[in-house]
Amino acid sequence: MSDNETFLSELDDGLSEKDWNGPKRTICARCERPELVCLCSHLPPVPIHLDHTSVVVFQHPNEIKRPLGTVQLLSKCLDPSSLTVVRARQFPRKHYPHIYSDPNTYLLFPNSNAVLLDDVIKESEHYTIIALDGTWNEAMGIYHRHSELQELKTCYVKIDQKSEFVIRTQPTKETASTLETVAYALRCTETGKPTLFDDIVRPLKRMVELQLGLGAVVHEAKLSLIENGQTRRPYSKKHERWLMTLQH
Repeated sequence: MSDNETFLSELDDGLSEKDWNGPKRTICARCERPELVCLCSHLPPVPIHLDHTSVVVFQHPNEIKRPLGTVQLLSKCLDPSSLTVVRARQFPRKHYPHIYSDPNTYLLFPNSNAVLLDDVIKESEHYTIIALDGTWNEAMGIYHRHSELQELKTCYVKIDQKSEFVIRTQPTKETASTLETVAYALRCTETGKPTLFDDIVRPLKRMVELQLGLGAVVHEAKLSLIENGQTRRPYSKKHERWLMTLQH
């Protein structure tokens, strides 16, 4: 054994893996964020129960790798009876027959047939709202791989302010994170809860504020970067037109 190996062997005596790796960050039990960036003070005091809406999120598995995903925050705002998150690559009809067969199920997806959600909501009805969570390319992939999703009625919501989720690139100025899009939808379906939108978006605002303070940077919308010639690589006119279809 060399002198260096002897020294390392002696140094290792009595040291645990924790000692070598340094102290682990303490994670908040409620918001599941490191205590340094805890969001509990900005969450609703108790998870919110929805009276007229069931929210279902079909989530791409890659989202588990993204610690700043917004659906995790959404799950801290809504109670489990109101929100279901399914992480998978396939969402076949046979696994979710009650969702696909419900005549009041709407998919939040900006295709050419999408209707403004405000125009179809009736206060006495109960609605199931489906959101696809992932990057826009991943969400598009989920949609185009499932004929059952393509058969659903689609809707869009009117985005009346810039997305708060500025630490991730949005396709256009008129698109928003999954959490924000769901909050806009619930503003239509849960008219008896006037503070609901703010209650859901508040922890997102705080998370972004904390991340910017730790060195994150503001991202401009992709379409704006393309139009201003500020992208790292050129994009085709076809891609630009596709981005424009996401706007309503």
